[in-house]
Amino acid sequence: GPAGAGRSKIDNIGGLSLEQLRDQYRSELYDYFIPNMDKYAIDHEYGGVMCSLDIRTGEPANMNKTAWFVGRGMWVYSYLYNNLDQNSRYLEIACRSKDLLLKLQPADDSFWTQTFSREGEPLSGPGDIYGSLFVAEGLFEYAEASGEKQYRNLAKKIIFDCVARYDQPDYSYSIGSYMRNFPPVQGPRILGHWMILLSLSTQMLMHEPDEDLEKLAARCVDAILNFHVNAEYGLTNEVLNHDFSLPDNEYSQHSITGHGLETLAFVMFEAGRLRDRELFRSAEKVFKKIVDVSADHVYGGYFHTLQQVDNYIWSTGKSLWCQQEVINGALFLIEHTGDEWAMRHFERANTHIFEKYFNPVHKFWHSGGDRKMINPNVNLMEHYHHARQFVRGLLTFERMIERGGRIRDSFA
Repeated sequence: GPAGAGRSKIDNIGGLSLEQLRDQYRSELYDYFIPNMDKYAIDHEYGGVMCSLDIRTGEPANMNKTAWFVGRGMWVYSYLYNNLDQNSRYLEIACRSKDLLLKLQPADDSFWTQTFSREGEPLSGPGDIYGSLFVAEGLFEYAEASGEKQYRNLAKKIIFDCVARYDQPDYSYSIGSYMRNFPPVQGPRILGHWMILLSLSTQMLMHEPDEDLEKLAARCVDAILNFHVNAEYGLTNEVLNHDFSLPDNEYSQHSITGHGLETLAFVMFEAGRLRDRELFRSAEKVFKKIVDVSADHVYGGYFHTLQQVDNYIWSTGKSLWCQQEVINGALFLIEHTGDEWAMRHFERANTHIFEKYFNPVHKFWHSGGDRKMINPNVNLMEHYHHARQFVRGLLTFERMIERGGRIRDSFA
């Protein structure tokens, strides 16, 4: 719908009342996710989380851990503590994750060790930039929970060390499984990097002011809206040249639409923090376009990768995280503007995930699968996008109920 086509008061979304939605989200957190994480995924002995497990039974395939998932886990439990309830058990789990990760802190500016044993012995060399950024994300959220400012300072240092590495003309990064045959790029600019750097900056600035982080957030927003959004077709390009020009190869026709819509949702959240109507409207427009284009109108849900834009070649597999980021962006629009388009996509995505990724007899949700979700993944427990969707959603429904369904009209 056009910008601003919305209701001023909402009592249900897609036939479910705000109270029913609140209860649906609360039940997922308190009846499934939190108790099953505690029982099957959290390592109460050595700290951190183990994600290589059979989501049907909770049986671990191995006890190995990664910087990505332990860092994200530290964030999840600190976030639960800061936003859901100040349960000392959450803080303890986050603290043990921190201790495990800090044992592996690189002496130089290398990225964090990618994979390590249950006890924290390295099983690989340094991983990618995201591993270090997720460690930073866990640290600043933990600092907010524990009041230990030194971990916010460390998070900030890690973030800016990563930015310095990313800015080197010889920086190398491969988008791997998102592209079938990817040519190498010298010192690439990567949408997913700006996405995470922006998310971290916005969150840290919600905790307290910081001039360096304001500059970084603004730099990310500029890179995203003015360079990564393709001027011709309006979707995001994942990979640009170091000077922000469009590569003269397959990358110019390649869009990780899941990253695109997640990134544009983060730009909307940043606009909310800044109370910047113009920025909000710019981001909203691109977010809506990517979501509309990514929708699978045959089997439901949303695709995460358009391999070739002009020939319309999609990767047809589905990932839960992509559906969840549609939900996060849609709920932000619903709460702040009462948007009818967002209500339709929330209903569409929320129905899809409960039908295709959730099974009440399983310990955790399927993280993805094939297009029809007939052969779903069972070997990865995904906790980060999942906790984020359900906590954000629960808090949104609670705020809306408290306001009697009146929308916030933040960008009027």
